[in-house]
Amino acid sequence: MMASASARKRIAQVDGRTVLFLTICACLVSFLTTDLLGHALFTCGLALMLCFFGCYKQGIGYFAAYLACVLGLYYEAKVGLSFPSPLLLSMLYKLLLPAMPAYLLFRMPSVKLTASLRKLPIPSKAMLVLMVMLRFAPTVILEFKGVCEAMKMRGFLRSPWAVLRHPLNTLEYAIVPMVFRALKIADELSASAIVRGIESPYKKQSYYLSRIGGMDAGIIGITVALAVVCCLVM
Repeated sequence: MMASASARKRIAQVDGRTVLFLTICACLVSFLTTDLLGHALFTCGLALMLCFFGCYKQGIGYFAAYLACVLGLYYEAKVGLSFPSPLLLSMLYKLLLPAMPAYLLFRMPSVKLTASLRKLPIPSKAMLVLMVMLRFAPTVILEFKGVCEAMKMRGFLRSPWAVLRHPLNTLEYAIVPMVFRALKIADELSASAIVRGIESPYKKQSYYLSRIGGMDAGIIGITVALAVVCCLVM
């Protein structure tokens, strides 16, 4: 319990612009680096950063999935197999890296994230679109967990064998509720932003003090140094 509270305190101390910079830097490293060792080094650094913020399960899970993709690509190239698809493994290999800091971005409170983004020189309409995008994914994931629990109570998703025996029923009872819930969530997020004055032309204030602190400077410095080593040195 104390470790969880300490992790939440660390996330609350980080500015949203720092996590956004970390996500953009991870995207650039993932698609610009040509060396496997450099790519893996940056991935390991992000996994350690997730553990630093208390997301041990997610950090280990992301890194394990990354290792599985690398080993799968190596085995397929050596043996000459095409299952699972090398294209799929290559996409996961590239996308897992930016997905790790994006998880931290989704974990931040929306009010704190909005206060941080207001410090950036972007139009208010673009910021509205960005905020809806950032809050839509975690909200949909939470709703999908509720749909899965409801399906389990009704006798579906009890085991992988039950899903394979009734694939059409599983898709119907999972996708149809999620489509309607996604539409409702989008309307609710847009209405919430409008009610809070996102369209107002006047300068807005926030309860959160958005500033770059010592922890933010340390994270940015370590990320830039690691990115330079991975992209230019290796």
